[in-house]
Amino acid sequence: MKNNKNSKNKTISKVLKLTHRLQPGHIALIIISRIISVTSRFIPIVLSSIILDQLISKAPFETIFKTSIILVVSSGFLGMIYWGLQHILSVNNSVMAEKIDQMLCSKTFNLDYDILEKQETLDLIKKAEEGIRSRGDFSGFCENFAGFIENIISIVYSIALLIPLFIPKASSVTGFLPVFLNKWYSFVVLVIMLALSVLVSALTKKKEEKIQQDMFVKNVRINREYGYLFNLIFDYANAKYIRLYKSQKLIENRSQKLVNFLETEFNKMFIQINKCQLPVFFVNALLQIVSYLYVGLKAIFGFLSVGSALKYISAYSNLVEAVSSIFYSYIEINIKAEYLSYFYDYMEIENKQYEGTIPTEKRDDNEFEIEFRDVSFRYPNTENYVLRHVNQKIKIGTKTAVVGKNGAGKTTFIKLLCRLYEPTEGQILLNGVDIRYYDYKDYARLFSVVFQDFNLFSFSIAENVAGGIDFDEDRVKDCLERSGFGERLSKMPNGINTNIYQHNDDGVEISGGEAQKIAIARALYKDAPLVILDEPTSALDPVSEYEIYQHFDSMVQDKTSIYISHRMSSCRFCDNIIVFDQGKIVEQGSHEELMTCGGLYSELWNAQAQYYA
Repeated sequence: MKNNKNSKNKTISKVLKLTHRLQPGHIALIIISRIISVTSRFIPIVLSSIILDQLISKAPFETIFKTSIILVVSSGFLGMIYWGLQHILSVNNSVMAEKIDQMLCSKTFNLDYDILEKQETLDLIKKAEEGIRSRGDFSGFCENFAGFIENIISIVYSIALLIPLFIPKASSVTGFLPVFLNKWYSFVVLVIMLALSVLVSALTKKKEEKIQQDMFVKNVRINREYGYLFNLIFDYANAKYIRLYKSQKLIENRSQKLVNFLETEFNKMFIQINKCQLPVFFVNALLQIVSYLYVGLKAIFGFLSVGSALKYISAYSNLVEAVSSIFYSYIEINIKAEYLSYFYDYMEIENKQYEGTIPTEKRDDNEFEIEFRDVSFRYPNTENYVLRHVNQKIKIGTKTAVVGKNGAGKTTFIKLLCRLYEPTEGQILLNGVDIRYYDYKDYARLFSVVFQDFNLFSFSIAENVAGGIDFDEDRVKDCLERSGFGERLSKMPNGINTNIYQHNDDGVEISGGEAQKIAIARALYKDAPLVILDEPTSALDPVSEYEIYQHFDSMVQDKTSIYISHRMSSCRFCDNIIVFDQGKIVEQGSHEELMTCGGLYSELWNAQAQYYA
């Protein structure tokens, strides 16, 4: 429990520091606005009691009018200042929320790929996202912090107003009750009721916190699944499959089950919370009765004026509300800290890949060599090896095909080469140096990759090809021509500046084959010395695929190229063909050599030969 409390306190400190860093002066404005808010509430309490006493005592009209003017002007002036500050704070909260989202994006961009793929990381991302967008959002935390400050100020103001209530007055009234009420220690009655109210409220809030926190943790995966289904329904790209395969009922059924489950869980939660609220209701009712009796009897016995009685009732009500609320605010701040801790848990995930510092060599002879030395690999949290004892050398400037059946380990081979994963065993070397020792960003510049599950963005064609907002128009067009997209480009309404997909108002839909050609153009535009194409033509028909492979020589020129495919048409143009089966290299050589051997490669080729005749 102590560790949990320390953790929350650390999170609160982190949030306040981050808030100050993102929006300097924001916390100071919160404090100022709450001072003004409380002051604007207490001025009417004081001045209204004075006006009431003036009316009862039949004071001159000018005196009453003057007091009323002071009340109206001061309240209006403070109200305007408070409104202006709230406007500034609202803008700050919106800006801060955007900056927090950017922090999440930046963290995700730079997180090790193998860590990002883990189930526990995906769950933590969901917790972080839901935390900062619901109960644990930063603006909500600031609001509770502001409430905490406001309650402290309100307590100070209330106590200052209530002190005269407990000062004994000269009186000739006799009897136990009036004598007791005129003693300074009579305030213990109100203190006991106040303590009782605070205790019950605090215990109730703690129970509510536990109920809500359990609900949040319990339903993280349910919410992630529901979010997937919700996005699935409204993603127009899925519409054709949903209609053709009559999947509406399937999706609706899955969604309804989740909705029913969440409805049941929320009902249980609110029933539990409502039960918790009953003691608070009864205690507050009792407290109100006691406070009215205490102040009312003092007024009846002549210890207070009517206006003063009104003032003390209002001040005590504010004190009760502030003391109860300060515990609520404190507990709510801790709740926010609990949710925001998920954000910090995610932000504090450390990358595990070795951070090398050696720059990749810039050799005039372009003689580089990549070597897999006894490399084995298995994915995290699994016992089965995807690759076993792989030994292979790839020289810069050569063309290599990697072939094999689905699941043979071809794509994993490339992910290791690109250092998206680290080998479980063995080493990958670049010119005799373990690739972990190279600066990662510098090493990544060596590769232009088109994976089979490539993604394009709903940006302009040029931005997709260049991978940024700055681009050379002539180079973009040249790469698109070389990848076979030139004819389609000529029909685009705005040429290379045409937006693709309908996430933009003027977006244009493209086919899967056209998307692959743009992805290939993107790889060519990067102009890296090593081009990797993982199933680059899977969306094309065999004839179009053959034509593209015929032009690959001119596309990649003197670059190193690696083609991963379960189609054999890519292999004729390669210097070396590596054949994978069950995570091992079982054959390698030229097309002619492997066809002569009559092994797995020959078997795969003959099975597809009808398409390449």
